[in-house]
Amino acid sequence: MLCALAMAACFPRPLDVKVSDAGTGQPIEGVALHRHAISLLSLLPSKQQPVRSEPDGSARVWVPPLNTNITLLRPGYEPASLAVYRRTPPASMRAEDERVRLGFDELEDGLVVPMRLKPVTLTPIDVRVVDQRSGEPVPEAEVLAGTFLFLPAPGLEEGWGFPDLQRATPDERGATRLNLVSGFRNRITARSPGWTEAHADLRDAPGEPVTLRLRPLQWKPIQFEVLDEKRGTPVPGAWVSLEEPRRGLPPDPNTFAGLTDSNGLTPMLLLPDRVPLVIHIEAPGHRERREALDWSALGERDIRTVWIRRKGWFE
Repeated sequence: MLCALAMAACFPRPLDVKVSDAGTGQPIEGVALHRHAISLLSLLPSKQQPVRSEPDGSARVWVPPLNTNITLLRPGYEPASLAVYRRTPPASMRAEDERVRLGFDELEDGLVVPMRLKPVTLTPIDVRVVDQRSGEPVPEAEVLAGTFLFLPAPGLEEGWGFPDLQRATPDERGATRLNLVSGFRNRITARSPGWTEAHADLRDAPGEPVTLRLRPLQWKPIQFEVLDEKRGTPVPGAWVSLEEPRRGLPPDPNTFAGLTDSNGLTPMLLLPDRVPLVIHIEAPGHRERREALDWSALGERDIRTVWIRRKGWFE
């Protein structure tokens, strides 16, 4: 008997969900339910095909006996999530916020979890982009507003679909207006060629304009030498570029990149004094390499040597 119970606890159980509009109470079809385990070693890749709700709002997700997060997404609605824990969570955890929390042992035939999605609301917010020293408007600035999910496991949300990126150009006073998207983590980013990047993370609309302060960049000409780690020979055709955490944004206006010649040398590249400053190296037949640089420690027209390793078992 004990053996049978132990075996049953090792198999996934069905989680039945009923999705409806929080305002009208009508069922919502086509809601994507993404599942991923909340663990370092997950057998459930976050980019697997999601389950989608039926015309009556019903959906069934199979949940393993692991701490598991279910994220519900549909354009026009705020994201929602529920968590199934290997052990039943205490009442104090269940009362922390609006997130639904269940224990794996609670999943049984006949249990249907209601999930009510709120329609997205857009709240106008005013943004100013100024020089951090003088307070004057920054020329050629662009303001971008992107959205991200609130998830217990950061980094799993890429490619799951979000509201479109907003782009705006400030006026002569450095001012512009964008929308705050409810239910998401909003990041407002200001950029301009020759200036540092600045951003603000918002969940709720502030009561006053958001001011983003930029400073002029400094530049140093630097050359990179890319060598094979084992042979010590030059690696031609290596692409050395700025490592960018894009997060749905267009390319950085202050990026740099260069291709190595037959001597493994790039052209002279202008590096900005940004923090962090990370380079990315790609070369045919070699493993990718990333390296953080200390701009202040670099000398004018230095040649920076980077070692990369060949692919393959015997390298």
